[in-house]
Amino acid sequence: MNKLILALLFISSLFFQTDEKVQRAVELSRKISDQLVDSVKAVLFQELGKGGYTGAIKACSNLAQDIIKAHKEKYGVYVRRVSEKYRNKLDKPDDYELKILRKLDELNKRGELPQEYYEVVEENGEKFLRYFKPLIVQPMCLNCHGSDEFLKKEIKEFLKEKYPDDKATGYQAGDFRGAVSVKIKLSEEK
Repeated sequence: MNKLILALLFISSLFFQTDEKVQRAVELSRKISDQLVDSVKAVLFQELGKGGYTGAIKACSNLAQDIIKAHKEKYGVYVRRVSEKYRNKLDKPDDYELKILRKLDELNKRGELPQEYYEVVEENGEKFLRYFKPLIVQPMCLNCHGSDEFLKKEIKEFLKEKYPDDKATGYQAGDFRGAVSVKIKLSEEK
């Protein structure tokens, strides 16, 4: 009987440790994604203040990559923005991210989008937390991501020249735009 009790205590302690690791990874993912979104917004508003949406487009698409790289280096984890309708090819989702983006888009259409989504997955025998912070199109985003009728001529020309394969237009306020994707290896979670 004592062996059974010890075995149950050992198993429950493993579950608690795993759950605790997952919670720490979720908290870190939340922190990273919030900082990333805030940093990109700050650069975006700074560029808008300098005089326009073409600078904001550059900041949102290109400078964001520098911000993402800095967050990867600072925290030592996989982090990036992803979208099915990406402007910068570096934001193209992998197969797993694409599956989750489609799920989140559907939830948004039903009015059920959570503020965050995560799950523990196994890849090559190792466990990872996969975390997503949804990004929703705001009214000001339509100046660069709206429908063709909404976009100003100079924005259309700039996008056509700079991003000939651009997929990131045609949105309406409230649409699901994409997500910040964070992946943390649970065995190495800090």
